[in-house]
Amino acid sequence: MGLHPRCHSPGKHVRTGHGRTGLDEPRCGLQTVRQEKGQCGGGGFRRNFKLNGEVEWRTREWASETKQVNFTFAPEYKVTDFLKVAVQYRYALKDRYTDNVHRIGLQASLSWGTGRLKLDSRTRYEHEFKPVNKIRDTFRERLGVEYNIPHWKLDPHVSAEMFYALHYTENRLGGMRYELGTDLALDKKKKRTLGLAVRYDQEVNTVAPGNAWILIFAFEGSFKKK
Repeated sequence: MGLHPRCHSPGKHVRTGHGRTGLDEPRCGLQTVRQEKGQCGGGGFRRNFKLNGEVEWRTREWASETKQVNFTFAPEYKVTDFLKVAVQYRYALKDRYTDNVHRIGLQASLSWGTGRLKLDSRTRYEHEFKPVNKIRDTFRERLGVEYNIPHWKLDPHVSAEMFYALHYTENRLGGMRYELGTDLALDKKKKRTLGLAVRYDQEVNTVAPGNAWILIFAFEGSFKKK
């Protein structure tokens, strides 16, 4: 029995008009794509992508006034069921006394779930386009927990994150972040979600450490067809 040159899957025996047994040519239709998990056609790579967007409203000490507003765009690719990688771009609108800043980043995320509980770890490297005397490069590590409430669209999550500043003068722990939020599922399979969260940032290892409250609106969408 031969293999079809396109789909590389055995054909189906059919009765031909001359009474002989032949092979029915496999088709790369929607049903075949679902059964073969993307072996027919080129859509398997695209369906592992997600598009993440986020808007941050950041305040100064104890939410006394607005400090900056951030707009983040981050395409994400699912390598395995446990590993995801992403690139990130952020544009920060500062106050009138400070220049706006562009930032790019690379990240890898590991996740593990059991029952309705999900644990995740995220590692990120970031570079901000600032003068060389400023902190431009940062290494971040986040640990988070999410709980899937049955028959409820809002799933809560909490996380803690470390910021490690990289500079030619010294490398040091620069801050901590704590987050409490929830995600609203926009479909039954939770492939598209809207997120709302509150973050608290605390600077460390500096002469006058500051803090900031951050309000987050986030969107996550999948390229996967229904």
